[in-house]
Amino acid sequence: MIPLSMVEKGKKVKVLRFRGGKGLEARLQNLGIMQGAVLTVINNSGGPVIVSRDNSRIVLGKGISHKVIVEYI
Repeated sequence: MIPLSMVEKGKKVKVLRFRGGKGLEARLQNLGIMQGAVLTVINNSGGPVIVSRDNSRIVLGKGISHKVIVEYI
């Protein structure tokens, strides 16, 4: 289990949980990121993290991406 902010470009991961309150969880769910979601990291080069889910791209700031706990699949 690692934070999304530490996943390398091109890797697929599954969301396990969030390190934050209900507000953070609701915000991420509105973006389509929820527990069990499969994401592909498109870019993670020091700035915002760009992920892909179901043909949609989602941009997350470093702080928020650090609160999304994932595992490689």
